[in-house]
Amino acid sequence: NKSGNNYMTPSFLGATNITGITISQKSALTGAMGNYFMYYYARDCSSLTSLDVPDTSGLTSVGDYFMQYYAYGCTSLTSLAVPDTSGLTSVGSYFMYHYAYGCSKLTSLDVPDTSGFTSVGNYFMAYYAYGCSSLESLDVPDTSGLTSVGTYFMASYANYCSSLTSLAVPDTSSLESVGNYFMYYYAYGCSKLTSLAVPDTSSLTSVGTYFMASYANYCS
Repeated sequence: NKSGNNYMTPSFLGATNITGITISQKSALTGAMGNYFMYYYARDCSSLTSLDVPDTSGLTSVGDYFMQYYAYGCTSLTSLAVPDTSGLTSVGSYFMYHYAYGCSKLTSLDVPDTSGFTSVGNYFMAYYAYGCSSLESLDVPDTSGLTSVGTYFMASYANYCSSLTSLAVPDTSSLESVGNYFMYYYAYGCSKLTSLAVPDTSSLTSVGTYFMASYANYCS
């Protein structure tokens, strides 16, 4: 029941011996999706060298924990696709949280299409690429349609991405209020960066605690 919770959750958690996962669908998923969609799907599948993502191009809404920990700890992956989220306008908390955490061999990583988003919950893409130490560049999601965000918005987004030579920042020009830990540890430990911009905070009227604490710490 795709409109319910726990759709395909978790299917291959901790399956350390498999090297590839292919997802076969007769058609794209459509309509509303409940909480925990593909949560922990391939977490700690440390031998994976290929991992498909589902066709989500027909989804119009998703609940909390959408694809959280999807490829967490998949230390043998060199590339990873992202789901088609172009039909979504609002998402719950923990959207793609820890999506590629610890995928230390990734040399490329896309970001989902968030250009239509007008509302996001807490922990939006926090820890998304944490520890992806082989990435040399990393894009950011389109957040230009957001006016407020919850806690841990993009905290630790690129933490310990120690090979990054460039890193963009999200468009925050329309944000009026943000929760705690907004972009906490955003680029912490990105030791090869030679420059890093800061987000546009000109419209903000309210911020939480630890707003941009350790934003670029150890970028030396």
